[in-house]
Amino acid sequence: MKDQLRLLEDLQQHDAKLQEMQTALDAIPARLKRSKADLQRVEDMLAQERAQLAETEAYHRDQQRELANEEQLMQKAKLKLQAVKNSKEYMATQRELESTRKMASEREEEVIKLMAAIEEFKKKIAAHEADVNVIREQVAKDEAEAQAKIAELQAQVDTAKKERDEVAKAVKPDVMRRYSSIRLKRGLAVVPVKNGTCTGCHMNIPPQLFNQLQRAVAIETCPNCHRIIYWDKIMEAQQEERAEQPDQNSNT
Repeated sequence: MKDQLRLLEDLQQHDAKLQEMQTALDAIPARLKRSKADLQRVEDMLAQERAQLAETEAYHRDQQRELANEEQLMQKAKLKLQAVKNSKEYMATQRELESTRKMASEREEEVIKLMAAIEEFKKKIAAHEADVNVIREQVAKDEAEAQAKIAELQAQVDTAKKERDEVAKAVKPDVMRRYSSIRLKRGLAVVPVKNGTCTGCHMNIPPQLFNQLQRAVAIETCPNCHRIIYWDKIMEAQQEERAEQPDQNSNT
């Protein structure tokens, strides 16, 4: 039964390593997704700025057309003013001319302001386009690196799974079922008992159970957390024996 406990400890180490590797593997697409989301946000902002520029340019063209119309009205009013035959008609035409001139002047100021705004918009968009291109290049680089890292980690995971499966083959089926069930519920399935205390839940175990652990004749579980437990000294002794084996072989 000591061998089964050692196998379970090895299996648990393999499972912990696999879980760590899988967590690292899963984190790569998540990071890349965040980078792509950031890129999408700035691209959306740039698209909005371009749309605003297009609206401003369209409004600017409308104002230019209005200004051209008002200038034509001014010309007509001037010609009409020259052809009037009485003071009443002259005053009316003069008021019309002044009103049109005022509207044209205000319109011209608006056109000038819009031109300045459009130029400022274009400068801002050009700067943001450069920023977006930098981010886009970085995301493309991150994506290439992520794919390479995923391939590397996946190869390591595949190798680790094979090693884990080799250990699992040596574990008895009933012991394997207990281990898998506990691991699913608790995460950590196999823990040592030190000084009569389960290191999984930090509760003292009954003296009779502790005596049974010292004999290591069966797979025992903690009555409190229900993890598989073993006496820590037994595993330490096994490790010492395994460490001494190469020396003994070399002396023969």
